Amino acid sequence: MNATTPHHDLVRRAQAADPHALAAIYERFSPGIFRYAYYRVGDVELARDIQSDVFLRMLEGIGRYEDRGWSIGSWLYRIAHARTVDALRHRDRHPSTSLDDWDGAADGPDEALDSGADQGALRQAVARLCEAQRRVLLLRHVYGLSLEETSRQMGRTVGSIKALQHRAHERVARLMREEAEAYGG
Repeated sequence: MNATTPHHDLVRRAQAADPHALAAIYERFSPGIFRYAYYRVGDVELARDIQSDVFLRMLEGIGRYEDRGWSIGSWLYRIAHARTVDALRHRDRHPSTSLDDWDGAADGPDEALDSGADQGALRQAVARLCEAQRRVLLLRHVYGLSLEETSRQMGRTVGSIKALQHRAHERVARLMREEAEAYGG
């Protein structure tokens, strides 16, 4: 595919499940969708999740897409805008601390002790998760897999991986809060 391929031909072929047309749409619009999301959310991981979600929704909805004077790019950016707004609302309602923040780095002996306690509490909390929750956290945070890669590894949909990861984060946070409260934290 080159940049001179008319969008309507590209869309028609994508609707017929032509993998080359779908790939061309992805290659043409994916970098811009990522930049759009990243500029608004300021978080690489979240921007990648939004980018992936946009193209997943494109695949799900390409059969229903109708050219109403809007280009395929406009349609994708409308999806990106909606997903970005949803992600920001979710982030505002459910603030979280990344597992990456518990890296054991500390400035002095007191901080090192606190950090060690956090590491221990985190390990204990993760050990209390169900197998699927432990695995999703391992794949996403330790191995750094994307949502799509994690979904393939676990044989689940991207949506179920997002939900599973969210429940795992919530449970870890709750278990760590309970641990801190039990020891006067």
